[in-house]
Amino acid sequence: MINKMVFYLKVGYKLFKKEVVSKEDYRAEYDKVSDTYNHWLKEMGTHSDNIIHSKYINPNKELKILDFACGTGYITKGLLDKSENYKITAVDQSGKMLEKLNAVNKDKVTIINSDGIEFLKKSNEKFDVIFFGWALSYFNHHELFKLFNNALKPQGILAIITNVHGTLDKIEEIFLEVMREKEKEVIKPMDIRLNLPKGKKGLVKWCRQYDFKVLEVDEGEVFFRFKEPEELMEWLNITGALAGTKKIFNNYNEVEPLIVEKIKKEKYKNEAYEINHKFAYGVFRKE
Repeated sequence: MINKMVFYLKVGYKLFKKEVVSKEDYRAEYDKVSDTYNHWLKEMGTHSDNIIHSKYINPNKELKILDFACGTGYITKGLLDKSENYKITAVDQSGKMLEKLNAVNKDKVTIINSDGIEFLKKSNEKFDVIFFGWALSYFNHHELFKLFNNALKPQGILAIITNVHGTLDKIEEIFLEVMREKEKEVIKPMDIRLNLPKGKKGLVKWCRQYDFKVLEVDEGEVFFRFKEPEELMEWLNITGALAGTKKIFNNYNEVEPLIVEKIKKEKYKNEAYEINHKFAYGVFRKE
């Protein structure tokens, strides 16, 4: 018990000192998974259609849109299919992910390789709609939602889909156990959990704090099942679901077998190894 308390104190101190997995670490990780990210999009991307095709975003009106943290551009491509009236600015810090957008109509899409926060701070542009898909966990929502509010025109729309508390059930606990057992291999922790809302109610609460009115909101959960724990681990790696975790450790190859061992113990259910993606989405109007 004492050793566990000492470990958490050390982790807490690193979090306080911001000695954590950095934006640059996440950029590097997503560069690496850019060629396999489609495995995740194939299963989860369609849930983004709930905000792309929202009735509150008019396909017949000329709209200036920001696709923030756009990744490989699922939302941007969906918007281009929806309407010819949209002008889209697609921003992401991963150059490799943005390469997947090279084939889009450049008259309709401006692609910007930049840290999202820095883009919002430096830009004087005002948008009719901001789309934000699957990346809320990587940002301080207090800072981000203020910047979103500032970047939107009066009565502008914010459309979000995000992971929420309870996604990848038990995976965080597994990594913490491995970090305790392999403490000498730990370089820096991650602080993502603080940036995940508690379901759709949590998302609504966060948005209301920054003067966004709810137009529609919902939530969902998807389960994926694998025959072997190694297959589940591979899924987490190639889809970016574990982006940044390799940067926790000095030698990830040293600890990965232990992670798989704990997955085998903790994630077996109904004769398979199961993992979940829990999420919420909503469309909000700037008041």
